[in-house]
Formats: sequence, C-alpha cells, structure tokens
Amino acid sequence: MLERFKKETRMKSIFTINILPRVSTSWEQFNSTTPTFSIALDGVVRGGPRYDPSTRHINFDHHDNVVREATMSTAMQVYTAIKGGLMESFRDNYGPIGHIYINDTDQDTSLAVWLLFNYKLFEGTQSIPHINRLLALTDRWDITGGAYPMNLDDSIVRQHNWVFRPYTDLRKSGALAQADETILRSNLEAVMGRLDKALMGKAEELPLDTRCEILYDGPQFKVVDEIGGNEARYYLYSKGMNAFISIVAKRPDGRMVVSIGRRSRFIPFPVEALYSDFNAAEHLTRENGWNGSDIIGGSPRSTGTGLKWEMLRDIALERLKV
Repeated sequence: MLERFKKETRMKSIFTINILPRVSTSWEQFNSTTPTFSIALDGVVRGGPRYDPSTRHINFDHHDNVVREATMSTAMQVYTAIKGGLMESFRDNYGPIGHIYINDTDQDTSLAVWLLFNYKLFEGTQSIPHINRLLALTDRWDITGGAYPMNLDDSIVRQHNWVFRPYTDLRKSGALAQADETILRSNLEAVMGRLDKALMGKAEELPLDTRCEILYDGPQFKVVDEIGGNEARYYLYSKGMNAFISIVAKRPDGRMVVSIGRRSRFIPFPVEALYSDFNAAEHLTRENGWNGSDIIGGSPRSTGTGLKWEMLRDIALERLKV
C-alpha cells in the first residue's frame, strides 16, 4: 500500500521547483548541497554545462565559461537532453524525478522548465512543429542576446512576445530586480500557462514594444534606455546596432539593472574586459559583480549597479582607447 501511495504521489509531482532569486553558486557547492537528481537551469550554477552521472546532478547553462554563440540556449540543451533520454537517468525506484533550481524566470528559463514538465511529449521522434518554432526563436535570440536577425512582423515573433509577456512586464517594471520567490513562482506559472495554450494552438499575438531612448550614439556602441524591454533591443539590432550598454530597469532604491553586449564575438567591443572595469569601479569581482559571457552580460543580479550611465559610457570609451 505504501509503495502504491508513493508511486501515485510521484505521478502527480515528478518535479519540484526551487526558486533562488538572483542566486548564483559554484558547481561544487551545488553538487554538495542539493539532493540527487538535481537540475540547475540558466545561471543558477556558474561554469557552463556539466553533468555528474554518479550523483545525477546536471547544469544546463550558456552564460559562464562558454563560447556563447557556439553553445545552445538552456531550453535547447534541455530539449536535446530529453531527446537523448535524460529521464532514463533522472529516476528512482518510484519513477522519474527531478529537483529543478532556477534564479530567474526569463524566456529561456521558463521554457526550459516547461519542457521538463512536458518531457513525454518530446521524447524519441515526437515533434510539435509550432513549439519547435517557438523554441528555435527563443534559442536564437537568447544565445545572441537578441541580435539574431528576424522579420519582426512574423507571426511567430508576435506569439513569442505574447507567451513571455508576463516576464517582460515584470522586467520592464523594475520589480524583477527585487522580486522574491513568491513573485517569481507566480510569474513562472503565468508564463507556463501561456505555453500550455501555445501547445494547444491557442497562442495569441502581440506587437513588439520597440520604444527606447538613445542616450549616447557613438560609432562603436550605443547607450540605450530599453523602455520597451527586450523588444526594443531586437528592433535596434535590426536597424544596425552592433554593441550596447542598456538600462534594463530602474530599481526602487535608485540603482539600475544594466546589460552590456555585442552582436557577436566578431564585433570589437570588449565585453569581458568591461566586466572587470565596471567591477573595479564598484569594488566588486566577477563572483559578486558584473559578469556574463563573451557577448552579453550585465550588472550584479542581486544589487544592480550604482554607476550612472554616463560613467559606464566613459569607462567603455576609455577601455576602447587601449
């Protein structure tokens, strides 16, 4: 009777979701402090994709210590792992199991979680073409920080915008920078609900919000206030922008959430050197400060930045002289 109860309970809840707002930890700490069958997604664990078959710990990530455009997005890594039989390893005596860890609910993370919850739909040769299109767009935009050229009038772009609107609204409001576990869980559920509708062919469409203010327009990079969020960045890249320092949101405490990036590693804008320069100005390190990949990153997840955009611009200009 007990065994039957355990199996029935497991069938109702294969995965648990652990939300650690803005937390980023090392692979060693993750492996030693979380249970067997733990799955880290999209930046909650630093160091790039890793898998320990002895403890059944896995990290799906494309932010740290990777060549960004040569590394699949977290959602695409999860999808490929599902196709490769991920759940054959992530199971105990009672069936499939996984402890999911995330620190944000962005497009890539939310889609990765949803794919895990719906893994049975994608195992083997099974395919859902309209979900595959949504996944492909998310992958291309996520690995390039929004730089991948797309026809912004395409219906899949408008559907993508609708599916992930709960997250982009939270991000643009500035509330994401200090959102607690309850807010992020609610946000994740809202996005996953829209993904469920998309699965049923009921995705709605929303036009992009391309509003932005160009604060500095130089020959090598722009400083942008992303009023319209990610959509504004997609638009600016489609108009020829190659590199940027972008204000993502203004926090209630007066600090800012800032992203920096370039179209690809072929654009001579020293993103990784700027992490070090900005960290030096704020007495931080890559561990607790500015960080990211070789083409896109940003200010500290937990605190944002206290540097004004003019100082960020001036530091970047000074670096470009070197």
